[in-house]
Amino acid sequence: MSEETVFLPQPSRAFIQPGTRLNDTYVIRSLIAAGGMGEVYKGEALGTGDAVAIKVIKPELARNTAALTLFRREASALHHLNHEAIVRYFVFSIDAKLDLPYLAMEFVDGVLLSERLKTEPLDTPTLSLLLRRLAAGLQAAHELGIIHRDVSPDNVILPGGNVARAKLIDFGIARAPSQDGTVIGSGFAGKYAYVSPEQLGLYGGEVTPKSDIYSLGLLLVHAARGEALDMGSSHLEVIEKRRRVPDLAGIDERIRPVLTAMLQPNPKDRPADMAAVAALLPTGEPPRRRLAPALGAAAGLAVAAVLGGAAVLVLPGREPSPPPVAETPRPTPPAKDAPPPPKPPTTDATPPRRPAPEATAPEQRPAQEQKPTIIPLPDPGPDPDEAVQPSTPRPNPPRPSPSPTAANADQVERFVRNYDGGECFFVTAVSAQPPNVTVDAFGSSPRPFMTFDAAFQRSLDIEPQITLHQVTEAQCPLIDFLARQFPLRDARAATLAVTSDLLHSGQELTGTVEASPDRSIELLLVSDDGRVSNLGRSVRRSGEAARFAVKVDGNGPPKPQMLLALTSQKPLASLRGMGSARASQVFRQLGEELDRDPRPAGIAIRYFKLGS
Repeated sequence: MSEETVFLPQPSRAFIQPGTRLNDTYVIRSLIAAGGMGEVYKGEALGTGDAVAIKVIKPELARNTAALTLFRREASALHHLNHEAIVRYFVFSIDAKLDLPYLAMEFVDGVLLSERLKTEPLDTPTLSLLLRRLAAGLQAAHELGIIHRDVSPDNVILPGGNVARAKLIDFGIARAPSQDGTVIGSGFAGKYAYVSPEQLGLYGGEVTPKSDIYSLGLLLVHAARGEALDMGSSHLEVIEKRRRVPDLAGIDERIRPVLTAMLQPNPKDRPADMAAVAALLPTGEPPRRRLAPALGAAAGLAVAAVLGGAAVLVLPGREPSPPPVAETPRPTPPAKDAPPPPKPPTTDATPPRRPAPEATAPEQRPAQEQKPTIIPLPDPGPDPDEAVQPSTPRPNPPRPSPSPTAANADQVERFVRNYDGGECFFVTAVSAQPPNVTVDAFGSSPRPFMTFDAAFQRSLDIEPQITLHQVTEAQCPLIDFLARQFPLRDARAATLAVTSDLLHSGQELTGTVEASPDRSIELLLVSDDGRVSNLGRSVRRSGEAARFAVKVDGNGPPKPQMLLALTSQKPLASLRGMGSARASQVFRQLGEELDRDPRPAGIAIRYFKLGS
């Protein structure tokens, strides 16, 4: 799905009708927006009458284990995150009558920062307000081990157009540092313009909270200039431009040292955390003044984060002309005592490389006794809603009709199935129905999947959302096996689910495999060092469901693990009596056996991480 703002003047794609009740707690009022995996509605809390935004998964994905896992992860990651600079998430639940998973969250009236910046850049005092505000919210998220991974102007909303009340939205692709998933495509963690070097595999490819520092730096440069920096369009340019600090000429000298520190290519050279970023700002109380709404910040404008990563503006029938914008004061002369520039970056001119098994971000948890770092927020001033006086409205532009030559689901599945990405490359379509195509990807490096993304768009004129699960080199024999065998097998013949995608040493790996009672089930665990363990003895069958529980041991930072379920009409000879073996041997023999046997087999995979 496109990362562009999507306008829906007359929503008509809703699969839930207005008036529908969810658990007798919320009632649906209207469709706000449609995303790659679901839709967002404006709803109302029945007990209080308060407006809420409600995310739901599309019916065709509601039973998809991977999609539901991502949905649950967003709710779980943000359940305890409560900060005024972050859109609040209320509850995740499943309506029993409709069998519908949904997520209720804060409904915000406002304008996206990206829209605000189309009118004019922010002056230095306002930019400092924005930096402190967003840094405070991200610091709170990082204290809980949550990395946003998609900090961009499209994911910041200004309630009533007020920069001092800015809120971060769309944690749909947020991850704890130890969890899997790099999003490519409908943006690689959204947008090439704002991704960090490590999100592209540079400097070890370890994505930590410092990745958000880099992305916030690019956002602030955009806000200071009024337009985004040219951070490259081709894959080569995107990588090369992240080997050095971008040109910050023309930006106020008072703020330039802070941005220089945030935009160091090597994460080791950036500030330690968001609190350290805020501490680099020149001292002095920012002016307290009303920040009048700019273009698009008219009354009734709402925004919500959409499943799939797009921020969607909602125009209620008619769009008012922009109200007057408060006069922007001239910037004051540069301060004489501006902070000194940061230390020179650590030299690292090596090309992007596949992360080693150890280059997995460690889990970060706040210590029980340690108080979280608090960044003071600037006074947002009076509520700007009182000043909004919409002028003569104008009609919305007509919604474009879809192209008659648009690709269909069969073409999407054929492209994904036939694409050859080389060694250690496997992709499978989670949702193949255009325009909302989502793809799961497995490999040891992001770069081949960036090439796949570009080829997909050229061939089908669709922007897919691609979630990359990075594996180690030692696990590549499994990936090559999947690339060859998965398209030939019936994906519906086996369903695999695990109860957690992050485990610590000594915990149990538990889950279920569902298959026809007359089919044999094989369950293999492929560890980060390439060792394959047969978990068949841990499987307990009961009808179509087979449950398993096995204690796992790990050490160091969380590392990727792969779980493979195979179903067949008879037990597979190549796995008979196998306890533990190398991946290269196991999947060569297994592939040869499946090639010789024309009878259908089912394959299902799951990815999780294991650490100490």
